[in-house]
Amino acid sequence: MTSAIDDSAMSTPGRVWRFLRGPRFIDLPIRLLALIMSLTIFVPGAFEIVEPRYATFLVVAYALILLAAFVPLTTVIASTGLGILFSPLYPDLENMFPEALLLATAVLISRRRWIGFAVGTAGLGGYLGLSTWVGSYDAGFEGFTDLGYGWLTYSLLGLCASFVEARISREIDRRERAAVDHQRSLDAMRARFTSDMHDTISHSLTTESAIIRTLAKETDPAHADRLLAELALVNAEATKRLRQLVRSLSTWEAETSSAGTRDARIRFRAEAEQLTSAIEDGCAAGSVPLNVQLAWLPSYSSSTLARHFRAILLELATNVIRYSTPDTPASLTVEIRGESGDRAELVCRSTNDSPTELTVVPRSLSSRATAVGGTCEVGSDEAKRTIVEVALPVRFMSPTATADTADRADTTEKAETSEMIDVIDPRSDATSDTRSDATSDTRLGATAETRSATTGGTDRETGRRPATATGPTTSGTVPARTESRDDHDKVDV
Repeated sequence: MTSAIDDSAMSTPGRVWRFLRGPRFIDLPIRLLALIMSLTIFVPGAFEIVEPRYATFLVVAYALILLAAFVPLTTVIASTGLGILFSPLYPDLENMFPEALLLATAVLISRRRWIGFAVGTAGLGGYLGLSTWVGSYDAGFEGFTDLGYGWLTYSLLGLCASFVEARISREIDRRERAAVDHQRSLDAMRARFTSDMHDTISHSLTTESAIIRTLAKETDPAHADRLLAELALVNAEATKRLRQLVRSLSTWEAETSSAGTRDARIRFRAEAEQLTSAIEDGCAAGSVPLNVQLAWLPSYSSSTLARHFRAILLELATNVIRYSTPDTPASLTVEIRGESGDRAELVCRSTNDSPTELTVVPRSLSSRATAVGGTCEVGSDEAKRTIVEVALPVRFMSPTATADTADRADTTEKAETSEMIDVIDPRSDATSDTRSDATSDTRLGATAETRSATTGGTDRETGRRPATATGPTTSGTVPARTESRDDHDKVDV
């Protein structure tokens, strides 16, 4: 209603209707009220006498009532002058010009035209003074109370109408801004979705193409099986990322701010189960005997932790596929250990036979772990199997996280599913103390019995002690942290 419309593009009835309804939302109700008031001229008894001059004055007064809604300032001037002229001519008859003056004053205050409102109020005061002086119909205290009450009522109504119009205009502006912001966020989300889709597809196709070209030239069956497993893993990860992109577009989970991305809640346990299932399927496609073991995991995590966890687990699986001895069993373990209050460690560990001893930390794994305040260590167990362990410090974000391990085994499923973990800010002052307390007995060289004692010796899902230890004895472990570029440097998938 308030939008600018080109009159030349409108039909004649459209232009007439636009003039009658007015530019504001409150104009149409005010004009309908003025029309109803002016139609009272047809009420029987409206003409007190049949004199032509009096009838002319009365018709002009009712016409001014109707015009007050369209040209209020002109009506104020005309009704003031004609009302003063009418009083000495017909002092004993009711004067209708003050009604037009009052309505015009209300319209002026509804438009917040304060000078015009002051002129109308002054004209009403002058009319009351003249009526008292000549002793006409509105003279004295009775006329003052009658017209004063009418002035106050009309002024309040006009002021309220002004506030209503202002509120409607503010709400329209707010919604227009919200619509513009919504459109901008939608455009940004579409652009980011397109970019992420392109990056995911191009990266996956490039990687798969390289693996396929290498596979076509491969003559060693064992190496060909590894390449098939790696190809299946890359394909599964690409499919998962595309599904996540589509889900984020349909459910509006894509946030533009980094804080919103960090605070987003991810179904961590379901994510881990899907990821391990994809790893096992990929290894099965390439005949790689990799066993993935998931201990108890919280139901939710932050998106930051989920992103790092997914990359670390995929890289550990890829390293096992690439560098383990063919046809030898390997394992991949994920667990929560070293709980102390609301702090713990999320541990991802790979164990496999390797033709050569690994003496340096994989560079990309170490960088990713260090980025969130974690550690990456390599070593070997008594059977000379290579162990790569990544430990990420995490904190629980649920009241049940502060319970003891023994009490946690008795926690109900409803309370358990409400748990959430997040990465610990490496700049926090309490990080070093907490991690030293939580990991003093759970380093890579700890025995399986020590790990079992740390977690209370019970499985969190079933309340029973695990049938096997979560990891082998690592008395021969040699932690390595040298950053080097050799054959064992691993790259992310």
